[in-house]
Amino acid sequence: MSSAPPSPTLVLFARGVIARLAIWETLTLAVQESWGGPGATEKRTWMAGVLVDMFEEKQSKNNSASSAHDDSRVDPEDIEDTLLQIMADEFEVHVEDGSAEILGKDIVRLWGAIMNSADTGSTISSSASEKMVQEWESRAEITKGRKVHANYQEAIEEDGDWEDDDGDDDDEDNDLPMAEAPRLIDHDHSRREPEVDEDGFTLVSSRRKR
Repeated sequence: MSSAPPSPTLVLFARGVIARLAIWETLTLAVQESWGGPGATEKRTWMAGVLVDMFEEKQSKNNSASSAHDDSRVDPEDIEDTLLQIMADEFEVHVEDGSAEILGKDIVRLWGAIMNSADTGSTISSSASEKMVQEWESRAEITKGRKVHANYQEAIEEDGDWEDDDGDDDDEDNDLPMAEAPRLIDHDHSRREPEVDEDGFTLVSSRRKR
């Protein structure tokens, strides 16, 4: 027996998640530079599916629960943590610029708008959630194919990097990887360069401290 088609609200939400990820410059840069390997584009689509599933599963559990209190919301922090984990695992990038937090809040806000429209009986075409999705899709279409310009440099091995002041080899230095992930340079006046940790992960950071 074939499964039932997804509801219009879930389809709208999936459209919104895909569009919002498409305008996330950090992810666009990672895909553009193939930090996730040759299947980077497919990983972005898979990421959208992971996020949609989080909300769909929460909604299903609430619908099947006997409790009268129905709360299908997912915390923005959970979305942020999921995004950061995927970026680290699949793209070898540590994101610390706050963009994942903003994205998480946007996705939760979209879901809340969609659920509110369903509760009030508003039609999908005229709802605030549809307008939100259309705005993201328009921005995604405008930026589609546009190269994201970011200042970064590859780690370059220089003469003497593997020797100490006495010219002797350092056992700890010999354990470091020969090639590191690209180092992104923050777009501010100080030209501060994000760090790359000892495992070769890029740290995308900003001045803001959480």
